[in-house]
Amino acid sequence: MKFIRLTSIDGEVIVVNVDNIGHFYPSKVDTIISGTKYKEFTNITVTTHNNSGFRVTETVDEIMKLINN
Repeated sequence: MKFIRLTSIDGEVIVVNVDNIGHFYPSKVDTIISGTKYKEFTNITVTTHNNSGFRVTETVDEIMKLINN
């Protein structure tokens, strides 16, 4: 079992078990969440989470590096 530490777009730390990652993909559209506008973030879903997953500040490439290290 391997865990990686990610940062949600609101600055909170998220620790994810890499075995439970379903998929992740970049989002480059303007998104407004709770009144704050975000331009770029990565969506990451885990198989044990029953909503739309998490929005994190790390890029797809950064997440791949964390998984592979």
